Amino acid sequence: MSKRAEIRRAARQEQKDQTATYNLTKAQLEHYIQEGIKDKIAEAKQEATEKAVNQAMVLMLTLPLEVLMDYYWPKTYAKRIPEFTDHVLEYFERWQNGELDMDKLREDLWVYGGVKLEVEDE
Repeated sequence: MSKRAEIRRAARQEQKDQTATYNLTKAQLEHYIQEGIKDKIAEAKQEATEKAVNQAMVLMLTLPLEVLMDYYWPKTYAKRIPEFTDHVLEYFERWQNGELDMDKLREDLWVYGGVKLEVEDE
């Protein structure tokens, strides 16, 4: 009987040896939890930002296209829209590269379009 008991004891000890045990203070534990939460919040913000940018890009392209097709180019839009979208994307890339000034674009929108956009400071 002592042989089986020794085998069971050895098996339990082996399992304990494979299980890592850490001693943390409450402050250390809270710190690790906060770090994990910060990472998840940052991840969620990044995903939300990407989703918002993608949605804005879709609206930026589709709404003007619909207006041009319905009111300005009803007969020729199939021919003219591809060139228009190429120009819009070219200007977007120029803005991304810092070649276009957002304040100047906003001013043109106000002067020529009659729409004034106010920027909210963060």
